[in-house]
Amino acid sequence: MIDLTGADDELNEDIEWLWRRVDATTTERHFLLPSEWAEQNRYLPRGKGNPSGPFRIEHTPYLKEILDCLAEQSAVREIALMKGAQIGGTVTVLENAIGYFIGHVKSAPIMMLTATDDMAAARTELSLVPMFHESGLEPLIKSSDEGNRRKQGRTAKRTEWVGGGFMIACGAQTPTHMRSFSVQVLLRDEIDEWPLDIGHQGDPIVLSGRRTAAYERVRKVLDLSTPKLEGSSKIAERYRRGDQRRYHFRCLNPECRHEQEMRWNRDHETVTPDGEVLPRTGIVWHAPDGVLDEDSVRYLCEACGHEHREHDKRRMFAFDNARWIPTATPVANTVRSYHLSALYGQESWAACVRLWLDAWDEEHQACRDQAKLQAFYNTVLGSTFKPLGERIKFSIVSGHRRGYLFGGIPNRWAAEFCGSPVLLLTAAVDVHGNNLAVAVFGWCRDRRVILVDYWRFPVQDPKNLSDPAWDEVRKLINTKRYVGDDKKTYGIAVMLIDSGYEPDAVYRFCAEFPHRHVYPIKGRPVPSGSATVKQFVKFSPRPNTEGWLITVDLYKDRWSSALKQQWSGLSAQPIPFFNAPKDCTDKQLKELTVETRNERVDSSGNGLGVFEWHRPGNARNELWDLLVYSDAALDITVHLLSVQEGMSQQIDWQDFYAAAANGLFFEAA
Repeated sequence: MIDLTGADDELNEDIEWLWRRVDATTTERHFLLPSEWAEQNRYLPRGKGNPSGPFRIEHTPYLKEILDCLAEQSAVREIALMKGAQIGGTVTVLENAIGYFIGHVKSAPIMMLTATDDMAAARTELSLVPMFHESGLEPLIKSSDEGNRRKQGRTAKRTEWVGGGFMIACGAQTPTHMRSFSVQVLLRDEIDEWPLDIGHQGDPIVLSGRRTAAYERVRKVLDLSTPKLEGSSKIAERYRRGDQRRYHFRCLNPECRHEQEMRWNRDHETVTPDGEVLPRTGIVWHAPDGVLDEDSVRYLCEACGHEHREHDKRRMFAFDNARWIPTATPVANTVRSYHLSALYGQESWAACVRLWLDAWDEEHQACRDQAKLQAFYNTVLGSTFKPLGERIKFSIVSGHRRGYLFGGIPNRWAAEFCGSPVLLLTAAVDVHGNNLAVAVFGWCRDRRVILVDYWRFPVQDPKNLSDPAWDEVRKLINTKRYVGDDKKTYGIAVMLIDSGYEPDAVYRFCAEFPHRHVYPIKGRPVPSGSATVKQFVKFSPRPNTEGWLITVDLYKDRWSSALKQQWSGLSAQPIPFFNAPKDCTDKQLKELTVETRNERVDSSGNGLGVFEWHRPGNARNELWDLLVYSDAALDITVHLLSVQEGMSQQIDWQDFYAAAANGLFFEAA
């Protein structure tokens, strides 16, 4: 305390006044989260929000965390939201962020970029100006040059406000916008609509990002977009940079409460011992005669199958029942990314199903309209879309049925039309979470093949080799024998088991048969560039264990051509050729038709001259995979005999066929 002894009264009064002012000064500053600012200030007029009236974050609870990443005290610097349509992202995140920086932060320079200048102007006039008016921000919109009465706080592209902050709103197609301003906050909307390059000066994402360099430690960059095409999507690239958060909710069944992400449907189905296929979990519905029963649309819990209806959405996604969970390691701790489908949003699940049924033929597992299918992937699932390429038609595949039944080997017919009776049997196993798909194929000369058996064995836990499903596979290897109509008896010559799903279990199972040619396999892509392409190569997944890496796309190319071939039934079949029993169902044969052949593209969307096979959605394709694996099994068999067992140093198919016809793989009557 200052000693005022001897000072005159006037000085005493001045010093006392100064101390009162010092005592009244606070070192505290009240921080608001953007969501708090919005709830205290934002008003949504009719037609702008659902519902209209004072803004409440509880109506879009999944967006609260994303919005609050833009708080000035948050350590997050980059935020990417890859989204479907009608989830409230523009109103809740983009517009509220602007309101927060005007009404609370006040001093931050902002740039809002959309695809074009016209879109930026429309966003300002139709969305932001009404927000200024309805949410008490209009009095703050003033020019920083207060001495010049001619200047207003808002022009076509620039808005200024009390506190020194301003916002530039413009399109991403003009290079000058990308280098004229330094900003703390960069809001980039619908970036998948942006050009790949502007004025031959580079990627607008990179160029606009440089505008925040001066504010590196306090900057905020928000990317918000519905994705478009796989390989060229900007928002997908930004999403991959972050921690890839997904919104998980708990099942409303009090006896379950399983935490899960909202998905369209699951890859797997449950198959009963009688072969009945139970409904998938996820979104399910009934559409008798192709007409959707809207009241039938449900979301089934992936764990217990509990039915969630449309009116349950609010409880499902509420703050106390759901949370964002990161699923990847970001490029930096300050980078976050989020994915949100329209299944969480205001659009009804029934409306999403209608869009799906308009785009996809459920009965034939075929695309009705590729443009509509892309729109569904982009706007409903919030996912990139890979254009569908060449595909096998079911109408052609259905003509491959013959007069025999499952379990039979029609050798007399095969000898007449397939170049020989069946020479050997191969088997393949595709491992899934709740079933083992198993097929047996009989091979005649010149790769003419007969589907002999096809099952799905239900499995409780594929990792448990004591499960009855694995016992069924053991029986097929050890004891199962097939007898042809000419009395030849066959066992399984070679079996390949896909190890992609449960590799450890598959390796342990194959190790039970060291002398029976039972091998684990893994699919591998076609090598790029000038690399030598081999159909299969050996690998050792563990000591004393032998397996094979299969270049599956090469086999798929072969069989896509073979399945398109037609046969008159009067002469020898084409080479190669596929035959199925007459009791093979349409549903089973359709599994041969679901994949499409597409050209691989680079990040700019340019074709690379390499084609790959793609399975759309969750369509079942097990028979297709098993045919491919069994064809590889035939090649591996010939390789082992020709090279390892000394038949010759080069694979000689004629020598192989001659040895096989002499009973190498069967017992004659």
